[in-house]
Amino acid sequence: MKTKLLTSLTCCVFLVMLQPLMAADALIPQSPVEVTGTQGKFDFIKVDSTKNRLLACHTANGSLDVIDVTTSKLIKSIPTGAAQGVAVDDKGGRYFVSVSKPPKMVIIDSTKLEVIGEVPLTDPADVMAYNSDLDRAFVCNDEKPELWVIDPAAKTIVATLNMPGQGMEDLGFDDKGAYVYQCLKDSNELAQIDAKGQKVITNWSTAPAEKPHGMAIVPGSNSALVVGGNGKLVLMDLSSGKVLASCDVSQKVDEIAYDPGVQRVYCASGLGTISVVGLDQNKLTTLDPLPSSPGAHSIAVDPKTHTVWIAFAKDSKAYVQAFVSK
Repeated sequence: MKTKLLTSLTCCVFLVMLQPLMAADALIPQSPVEVTGTQGKFDFIKVDSTKNRLLACHTANGSLDVIDVTTSKLIKSIPTGAAQGVAVDDKGGRYFVSVSKPPKMVIIDSTKLEVIGEVPLTDPADVMAYNSDLDRAFVCNDEKPELWVIDPAAKTIVATLNMPGQGMEDLGFDDKGAYVYQCLKDSNELAQIDAKGQKVITNWSTAPAEKPHGMAIVPGSNSALVVGGNGKLVLMDLSSGKVLASCDVSQKVDEIAYDPGVQRVYCASGLGTISVVGLDQNKLTTLDPLPSSPGAHSIAVDPKTHTVWIAFAKDSKAYVQAFVSK
């Protein structure tokens, strides 16, 4: 009886451990849906899980496209200029959009879906992040190694942080919002920045991930996932900067998305594949990739439904596509 009980308990534990893996492997690609009335390529995309929306920076269309995640249909295409990155302010009911042409940060009322303000910038902007506790937006300069710190209320740049190298990519905050972490593409580093003090603390090597692009904070673990354009994904300790694990993914990955519910990171490559990697403690395990569309480098995940989204252009038309969990 005791042996049978132990065997049953062992099986239960095994099934619980296996559950996230099964959930991740059950993603089913849906048919791409055309974003009607728009055209051209996208940059970064993000899920607003509070309002059940996909926010797509539609660079070539000069807009932020707001899409209903339940129907994949366009709610509204908001003219912004060449949108590159987007951040959500749940507390203040705003979306912030970094724009490369004309250079600015656009502020949008997330209820009315109307532009309510703009902050002029001196150079084209790339991706961005927002800290609600500080009410500060951090926006990357797309032409110089600079990070602008913006006060959205005053609609002004309050600080400019200089970085090494000549290019920057993704960025994000730790769980407490005390630090912002910035990928430095040319110097192969991850910068740790004091968000409140608005100063760079240190830079850590991302090797073996070279030309770091996408980054995702792993909630509750004090670690971050960073992907290099050379086909390497690393897990980094955010206290020491130590690389805890690494694995191979597709080359030319741009944006990545991490789903803490199933402990999976999805890496979008313009080569037509989505690399899928499992995270267990400090171990990375490469799983079967998902089929994608050539040129699709924009990806996001809905933490509530575990649906993975991509956005891409084909010929002159623009599409979004969902990968839905069974």
